[in-house]
Amino acid sequence: MLGAVVSVRRLRDKGRIRPEALEARLGAAALELLDQKINIAGWYPIQVFSELMNLHWEVAGRRDPQFMRDEGARSSDRLFDSGIYQQLQFAEKAERVQSREALVRQSRLITSITGSLYNFLEISVRVDDARPDDLQICYGNAALFDEALRYSTEGFMNRINHRQGSSRRWTSERPAPDQVVFRMALPIRLSGGG
Repeated sequence: MLGAVVSVRRLRDKGRIRPEALEARLGAAALELLDQKINIAGWYPIQVFSELMNLHWEVAGRRDPQFMRDEGARSSDRLFDSGIYQQLQFAEKAERVQSREALVRQSRLITSITGSLYNFLEISVRVDDARPDDLQICYGNAALFDEALRYSTEGFMNRINHRQGSSRRWTSERPAPDQVVFRMALPIRLSGGG
């Protein structure tokens, strides 16, 4: 939430969005947050967070998915550098996995961060039966997890891979209104034929 509020504040303070446009675009709760101190350990409604994220994406990023991927990568770096999530410290120090099962276990641990940030999601991690060369992370109950979050999460997850020394990249799709699926091709040594 802090990052979303600061981003919109900067747009406002630099004159990139006028106060009357802010009032027209944001609900009362989001507007109030622009002039409040954000409690980084506090809980905020996802709808308010999404309003701020989408406004930032539209004004600063012109709704380019890569803009949000880059924002997600920067967010990942901030969380890594903060040291507050043990899962990220584990991810950065983890040895290369030797089996598909180990990769799924490691991915579940790292993905638990998402579950703590977005507690309404139903998250599953598995090797896709229909595409056995792909690792799949599925977010169920994800109607409120909008497109800005989908793309920023791709960037977040790809930065984790980068910090682990992997060139593998996540992609995502929304096969249903309440479902988001992230996929990453498995290395040949872990694929169905390997």
